Amino acid sequence: MNIKQLETFLEIARCGSFTGAAERLNATPSTVSARIQELEQDLGVSLFDRSARKTRLTVKGRELQIYAERAIAACSEIRLRVGTGEALSGLVRLGVAELVAVTWLPDFVELIHQNYPRLTLEFNVALTLDLQQLIADGEIDLALMPGSHFDSHLSARSLGCVRFAWMAGQAVPLPDRVVEPSDFRDLRVLSLGKSSFHHRTVEHWLSVRGHEARAVDLCNSMGAIASLTQAGVGVSLLPVQCYQREIVSGSLRVIETQPEGPMVEFFSVYALHSSTSIPRLMTEMAVRASTFEVSAQTRAET
Repeated sequence: MNIKQLETFLEIARCGSFTGAAERLNATPSTVSARIQELEQDLGVSLFDRSARKTRLTVKGRELQIYAERAIAACSEIRLRVGTGEALSGLVRLGVAELVAVTWLPDFVELIHQNYPRLTLEFNVALTLDLQQLIADGEIDLALMPGSHFDSHLSARSLGCVRFAWMAGQAVPLPDRVVEPSDFRDLRVLSLGKSSFHHRTVEHWLSVRGHEARAVDLCNSMGAIASLTQAGVGVSLLPVQCYQREIVSGSLRVIETQPEGPMVEFFSVYALHSSTSIPRLMTEMAVRASTFEVSAQTRAET
């Protein structure tokens, strides 16, 4: 039995197929099969039920999964505590909100590669509720996302805040005064999907004084929403930091509103009782890479 065999075993368990595991491990299907055959021969048990379309763990396979995860975690800790950064290897699965992806994600990745060159990164760009579900299901190791409240079993470190403001294109008619939610009743509002923190923020703002928007169009891309807003399709709540060029050029107008657009705080989130220190290390680098405004609470803590 060796670490490569256990890593391969866990990857098959996650993917539900030998082929999928081979792709993720950059190995051939025959190599993956050989490792599992050797592991099964060594233990004298069958680890996978291969009769169904999707490969499933046997009872003994589920039992091994617990010990294999501990063994892989222990090896990672040894490389981390005893070795140098170059010794740490393995796959880190990261969930990322789009706003992080289009701002400081490249700097974050560069920091990781500089300090831990043998780590392999896998990114999943998704909406907030989807990222929360991925964390809960153990499908990702760390999420960089907005939020306000997190479950007690999660660690959440602030990555700073982003100012959002209501914006419109040049062709959209607006009153020549401070705009309130009721002024949007005849305008189309653009928002990220219902599983996003953005959508909940939009709904909260629009519900001030009991107002509800006539229509809200949903889209899963902030960039697409900004383009639609510039084209005059509707108004949207956009991060000021990301659209300075469009604001200066006049293709996007910041609407003076009451209430003002919110400050949205982003966090690095991972399971509090993670079996390795890798999520904590990734969090430290995310804090260093973030270009978001430092929150008042974070400033007080430092």
